[in-house]
Amino acid sequence: MRSYYLFLKGNFSPVFFGWLLTFLSSFGQTFFISLFVPGILTEFGFSKSAFGSYYALATVIASFFLLQFGHLVDQGHTRLITARTNILLAVSCALLGIAIHPVMVFLALIGLRLGGQGLMSHISMSVISRHFTADRGKALSLSSLGYPMGEMFFPIAAGAILAFWDWRTALLLSAFLLFLTLISFSRINLEVFDTGVSTRTDAQQSKWKYIGQIASGKAFWILILPVFLFGFVSTALFFFQYLMAEAKGWSIEWYSLCFTGYAASRLIFMLYGGILTDRFSARNLFPFLLIPLTFGLLALALIPGKLAPLLFLLLTGISSGANNVISTAVLAELYGTGRVGQVRSLFSMVLVLSTALAPVALGFLLDHGVGFEQFTLACAAVIIPVTINSFRIRRVESRL
Repeated sequence: MRSYYLFLKGNFSPVFFGWLLTFLSSFGQTFFISLFVPGILTEFGFSKSAFGSYYALATVIASFFLLQFGHLVDQGHTRLITARTNILLAVSCALLGIAIHPVMVFLALIGLRLGGQGLMSHISMSVISRHFTADRGKALSLSSLGYPMGEMFFPIAAGAILAFWDWRTALLLSAFLLFLTLISFSRINLEVFDTGVSTRTDAQQSKWKYIGQIASGKAFWILILPVFLFGFVSTALFFFQYLMAEAKGWSIEWYSLCFTGYAASRLIFMLYGGILTDRFSARNLFPFLLIPLTFGLLALALIPGKLAPLLFLLLTGISSGANNVISTAVLAELYGTGRVGQVRSLFSMVLVLSTALAPVALGFLLDHGVGFEQFTLACAAVIIPVTINSFRIRRVESRL
């Protein structure tokens, strides 16, 4: 940890900015929005399946908007794009808080998913990976800590608000908090992220051609399958985790205790992943990302009793923590940092699509008699050859 301390001493301001964006991305993450789902269902009379479909569609639409606008981070003006994203999140929270029609709910969901899970995360990871070179792994690790810290803070804060007021008030207070954070951005030197960034006028014109070149390359198809599978499998199982606990006969108290193990292992390997990335390179580490998840899936399917969820969550936390750092760093290593926003927006779109499809797909399978054991075994069977194939990334040259 001494290396992190020494690194922070000289780079606190840019790393704090990266951390703040991932922390604020919580406002568009599923765990935060889910806090208000009971109130929304009651208020508008949505069925669970109908709201799930709206949510999935909103996420898909947001992913395409991310692909459309993600390149803007490559053209400098970090302060401007960050402020606009912050305002988008604040307005979306307020819109959901005052919604009187399902269309308003749907538009708010698109804004939350685009601004939070999409752009806030995208800006943070893109500018940090571009700004840092030798210590990119450590910078990404520290910036990514905003994710677990948001997961710890916001449910507690929102729960406290909901104990005294209703869900609409909680969302309006969230919008007010987001507007206040604009003051924080004004106090951080963001021009440092724009130094040396090209502002070429042909960037927009060549955007789709460049994306086409990425998608037609060998490296893209090696990388994209693990990215998609990780998002799909983890989201599907976490979305139905309490239903799974009930089906397996685990008490909610035990499963919740095991989940703290997930949070701990994720946090540890988020930090350790940065050190490993700086030492061995993300390209060499990427093929190992899904191995802990695979063993976790096998434990979930084959080990009886209370040990299964503990092993599953600990091992999934390892993959999740390392993935936050390595999957971003590998894009900078392979494609360079000149257009990291465009590259990352394409991969982020695929990841967001996987998180949108996962609950729908697993929900369909569960409704048609497929059990969690069969699903996890099938996922492990698919991940194994994909992992073997991903070792090819060490020999592929992909700079465009």
